[in-house]
Amino acid sequence: MAEAPELAASVPWRPLAHTPTPVEPATAAEPYLGRGGVWIKRDDLASPLYGGNKVRRFEHLLADAERRGARELITVGGLASTQVIATALFGREVGLDVTAVLFDQPITSFARRALLTSASAGARLLYGGGYVRTVWTTLRALARSPRPYFIGPGASSPMANLGYVDAMLELSEQVRRNVLPRPDIIVTPSGSGGTLAGLAVGVSLLGWPTHLIGVRITERIACNRVTLGYRIEATARYLARHAPRFTRRSLTQARFSLHHGAIGRGYGHSTPEAIEAIRPVELLTGAPGEITYSGKALAGLRAIGREHPTKTILYWHTLSSVGPDVSAVSPSLVGPAFARFFEGDLPL
Repeated sequence: MAEAPELAASVPWRPLAHTPTPVEPATAAEPYLGRGGVWIKRDDLASPLYGGNKVRRFEHLLADAERRGARELITVGGLASTQVIATALFGREVGLDVTAVLFDQPITSFARRALLTSASAGARLLYGGGYVRTVWTTLRALARSPRPYFIGPGASSPMANLGYVDAMLELSEQVRRNVLPRPDIIVTPSGSGGTLAGLAVGVSLLGWPTHLIGVRITERIACNRVTLGYRIEATARYLARHAPRFTRRSLTQARFSLHHGAIGRGYGHSTPEAIEAIRPVELLTGAPGEITYSGKALAGLRAIGREHPTKTILYWHTLSSVGPDVSAVSPSLVGPAFARFFEGDLPL
């Protein structure tokens, strides 16, 4: 991180992301979002292997795993988890085995592609089902692995979140070069909250008055002001500990809030607004959209744009628009525990 070169000696890092990621005007596809202007930060293009918001985090996590001599990455996520996909692909890229324990969520065509992508990358997929059984299955996998490295749901540890502190500094350089005006509001989907936490610490470091809004895509018990505040505090403490010229207090000054109106019934469940947003997402990014990580985020962005019609808004897009073609991969590769998820036709 350019603002804290002393981190190089104490925080593990290996390059994975192709940065800076582009910033583009979004109003061509979404003309009714407001008069202030809406921009899109294309972290979906963070890597030609697989983009999205996990790439910047994995620059720290995978370097830490290698430093600790790990042989296997063990992670947890939903059946359609983008974090599991990223762990499988980047784990293979650096020569580590990957085991993922998957809990239930509604099955969509995106979930099927996620399962096929992770399996074709060589990940060992274990079915967890409900949350209690998922925890038990994960503990067993950790106990049986000789040299495991655990990546929690969302990959939102304080060290990993530094990737988005750095991303905020990257954005400030793009503002300095007049690629876009300084945003009044930054909108991003929020599940585990690591992306928003890193951006919040970055905004504080810059001293910007920008308001961060997370579009909640998971249950309120996992994503709320308390959990997000904790992640911001933990990220700030980690950065201040490794770069003592910063103080925790100086890094936790950003304004942030959550938009709760896009979640619907819960994580992975469709809403009419998210379904309608799939096509506009494709127009914005050139890649197919889906309901959770992009459809609900765009639905939230639209609502926020209507509430703040004169503000300059940046939408930080975090769903990969690149990845392996799995159209020829057989569902049998995923394993018999997941066979039922490939039965019948799907509406999405």
